[in-house]
Amino acid sequence: MSEQTPENQPSGASAEAISYHYDVGTEFYRLWLDRNLTYSAARWGDPHQATASPVSLELAQEAKLDFHLKAAGIGPGDSLLDIGCGWGSMLRRAVEQYGVAEATGLTLSSDQYNYVRALDLPGVEVRLENYEDYRPASKFSGIVSVGAFEHFTRPGLSAAEKVAIYRRFFERCHGWLNRGAHLSLQSITWGNVPRDRSSLILAQDVFPETDPPYLADVLEASVSTFEPIYLENRRNDYIQTLQVWLERLRARQREIEAMTSTQTFVFYERYLRGSIYRFKKKELQLCRFVFRRH
Repeated sequence: MSEQTPENQPSGASAEAISYHYDVGTEFYRLWLDRNLTYSAARWGDPHQATASPVSLELAQEAKLDFHLKAAGIGPGDSLLDIGCGWGSMLRRAVEQYGVAEATGLTLSSDQYNYVRALDLPGVEVRLENYEDYRPASKFSGIVSVGAFEHFTRPGLSAAEKVAIYRRFFERCHGWLNRGAHLSLQSITWGNVPRDRSSLILAQDVFPETDPPYLADVLEASVSTFEPIYLENRRNDYIQTLQVWLERLRARQREIEAMTSTQTFVFYERYLRGSIYRFKKKELQLCRFVFRRH
């Protein structure tokens, strides 16, 4: 049995809450995401290199995937776990570009699960399963998790309760990894928002049962199982990604309304605009962590 809250619910967002946002329809998301359906912040250039930023969303998303796969330290013949795999862009790049022999993806979205299964990628297994319930048969060479950590706790929990949940996540990853292996994590985190105000800011009609972590909580929760070896806060990566998504959404308004409804277009247009505002106000941050297993 997984460790759960007293209400016998997952520690964070339930499968129903995830489905509410992500199971609008893959064809809907295809209209305004990149061609690989990567629904998380892209990486627009490397801050440590004097090179030009990627010129398209597609290239910026591939740069993000490459960042995490290289940070996880995986290569030919290795195994990878992707916690919150979305529509499988990380899994696909791992097996096609990095020679990974076995890649497992976890998702709570039935649309994403069915999509990845239909790709029939060699060596890839996708599971419609909460990470709290997952029991792998063997250890992995590396773990990545992009855009899932935000959903691991829900509003109303104390800081101590949230840290305890995050700690159990890191303990699980520690047990699933080979000695000295890496975990590469990307998550929205709270910025200059007091803890007693965070529940007033995040729109629960967009991501129900979801509450992003504070940076300090992530580091506190991981200290006994992982060594942090890299951290970056790239708010502008999400601002730029959201702006491109918003432009694409608006450009396909008629198709979106015909496919779904006017209300769906209005909902997502408002959500993207609001998210840009929150990141620009520094209320939200975009953090990437690389951890080494103790």
